[in-house]
Amino acid sequence: MGIKEQLLAYLQTYNKTMLWLEQLERLFERSSVQYREFAEAVAELEADGLLQAVRSSGRNAKQPSLAYRYRVHASALRRDHRDRLQQLRLTLHPAIGLDAYFALGEAAFEADLPWIERIDRRIKSHGLPAEPAPAPERSFELAGDEKWLTEGSGKALLERIGLWDKLLVLPAPDPLMMAINPGLPAGSTVPYIEQPCLHLIVENKTTFHALLPVLDESPFHTLIYGCGNKIVGNIDMFGLQYPVKERTHVFYYFGDIDHTGIQIWHEVAAKCGAIPALPFYRSCLGKPWAAGKTNQRKNDNAVRSFLAFFPDGERERLDACLREGGYYPQETLSTQELRSIWRNGIWKAWKPLN
Repeated sequence: MGIKEQLLAYLQTYNKTMLWLEQLERLFERSSVQYREFAEAVAELEADGLLQAVRSSGRNAKQPSLAYRYRVHASALRRDHRDRLQQLRLTLHPAIGLDAYFALGEAAFEADLPWIERIDRRIKSHGLPAEPAPAPERSFELAGDEKWLTEGSGKALLERIGLWDKLLVLPAPDPLMMAINPGLPAGSTVPYIEQPCLHLIVENKTTFHALLPVLDESPFHTLIYGCGNKIVGNIDMFGLQYPVKERTHVFYYFGDIDHTGIQIWHEVAAKCGAIPALPFYRSCLGKPWAAGKTNQRKNDNAVRSFLAFFPDGERERLDACLREGGYYPQETLSTQELRSIWRNGIWKAWKPLN
């Protein structure tokens, strides 16, 4: 990008009417651009009517001389950009929208234009897809890069041009990380058909590894590693990875007792009906809470839903802990405590108490 183009990109995002020369000079203070080259580019912008020298502020003594202060003509800056977008609309596929770029400015548009042109050629030659496809497959079709949608800027660009929903991209969540209890039948063998399959989701890796060796000593069919917030998307894979449809499934969740852990439980519960694993949580409440979680975002609805599973005394202790910035990490419970609770806890499908 040339000097003039860099100045234009800056001016198109500038939202004031007055501008000091030193603001423009700072754009190049770490570059090898010479003053003459810089001054000639600024003079061109003056000649184009995009910058107007403020005479009362004076001019510097260098050659070529530049004003110390300029008035920015925003309407003139945007006119050429608007005209170009309007013209391009006539040539692109009708499904591609450019409205976002009227506000984003020319620099953002220039960065996206090669992708827009590539996508335009693709859908003109193949049409909009009639069938959904996984994100990596659709990404490779559009950009020749299977990670462009999931790890690059592809999704944001497609949303800007109004194509994301029209391209029928299937999400590609990570596989659900879980272990299966080999000692419990999962199928419909009588008399098991009327008994639910139990599944425990734990937020942290430490807890998963502590419980894994005694999975076959528990009444649970699976132990699922939530990996923090990833479980919210990954739980959608459960039916594919554990395709036992003739049984009912009861999910329990055990995470950190803090606003983040409660929010994760709340989102998982909305998807699979997960209930708090009360024997673990109640064992935490028998210990002193730790301090230091004062900056987490609070979801009052999630907290109310979580506290509703506990009787009054425990609810008050939990509420006080959260209000005072306290928390209980899962590591509050030792490996031996975790294993004992899992083996000997009373597991039932608890419902909110109120």
